[in-house]
Amino acid sequence: MVFTKGKTLLLTVTFLALNAQGSELQERIDAAAPGDVLEISAGDYEGSLVIEKPLKLIGNNFPHISGGGEGSVITVRADDVEIRGFHISGSGVNLSKDQAGVHVTGERVTIASNRIDDVLHGIYLKKAVGFRVSGNEIHGKTTLPPVERPDSEAIASDGAEYCAPLNVNSRGNGIHLWNSSGGELDGNTITDTRDGMYFSFTNDTKVRANRIRGVRYGLHYMYSDNNDFEGNTFADSAAGAAIMYSKNLIIRGNRFIANRGFRAYGMLLNSVDNTRIEGNFLNNNTVGIYLENNNNNVLTGNRIANNYIGVRMTASSNDNAFSENRFSGNMHPAELAGQNESNRWAIDGVGNHWQNAAPVDLNGDGIGELPHREVDLLGNMRRDLPMIGLLSGSPGLKLLEFGERHIAAPDADAILDPAPLTTGYRKP
Repeated sequence: MVFTKGKTLLLTVTFLALNAQGSELQERIDAAAPGDVLEISAGDYEGSLVIEKPLKLIGNNFPHISGGGEGSVITVRADDVEIRGFHISGSGVNLSKDQAGVHVTGERVTIASNRIDDVLHGIYLKKAVGFRVSGNEIHGKTTLPPVERPDSEAIASDGAEYCAPLNVNSRGNGIHLWNSSGGELDGNTITDTRDGMYFSFTNDTKVRANRIRGVRYGLHYMYSDNNDFEGNTFADSAAGAAIMYSKNLIIRGNRFIANRGFRAYGMLLNSVDNTRIEGNFLNNNTVGIYLENNNNNVLTGNRIANNYIGVRMTASSNDNAFSENRFSGNMHPAELAGQNESNRWAIDGVGNHWQNAAPVDLNGDGIGELPHREVDLLGNMRRDLPMIGLLSGSPGLKLLEFGERHIAAPDADAILDPAPLTTGYRKP
């Protein structure tokens, strides 16, 4: 068949409808010409497949490719490859060999609309450039293959073989990126992996509308710059996002929901610089946002609600600016570990909404004329003496905090918002 691409280039593309099972799929891949489109019909096929030329593999009715518990199910070593519409399962479990459902080292590779389960890493991108990972459903490997035991122990009470659970720290990641750039991750759903998305030395990538829950860290992220995160959901994990040693990020319109545990966070930022964090919703986490050693960031328009601690901030963070953030329903709006007056709690005369504030707004513009002082009387004692947390929300502590907001003691850690907002504030 002949197709026209653009106005001048003619491409001859062969469509091969594949019904063969087993190793014949690899044989057909090997026999195809560069640029061919292989339409794969429903059925069961053997991995581990290796693709070393530009090809499109399009599955009809989710043909199942199984790795049989060995290696990566599909390995892509070529540029301009597309894999779409498959059920991919059964990788090996060797973390040192980066075994995955789909392992990619080529450029301009698209992995879209696949169902990937019972794999170590879902999709592993290594030195990949210009990739797109879109609309995949990834469910991690939660058990090991049946173990060898005496017959009396090898059968469960329901007659099934015994499969040992795989500890979360021994699992792979949903989407793992290393030393990659210029990609897009959009509309993927990830559950029961170690980390949902793992970024290391990966730059200039857009991450949009992904849904991640039930993992260790929804986003585990370090040494990666100039990336955009927008409209993602990170829920029911030990941390929604742990972002470290990076700069020039945009984190906008994401949801960090119900990430709970003794030291769980909606979003943890450590050594993050020159980043915009705006319009995010952090709800029902142990700590909404944790800031340590962060510099020159802008946090604006975030809703921080119903967390045990709204924001935790150490004195090592410098020159960060906060405006139009809304604190509501948190047991403790702020927890502070030391003071740092270089951080600003208003931008251009616009501060933040505080759940305990009663701003005096004489001219009715929604901005208080008197500053609001947000205090934290317990501070690090919650970490060093966990039992002190029993005082949280008690009438006595609330009374002490009320007094401290109005009669400042010189040794108490506090946030001073010079222009607190009322419920009547409307952004111009």
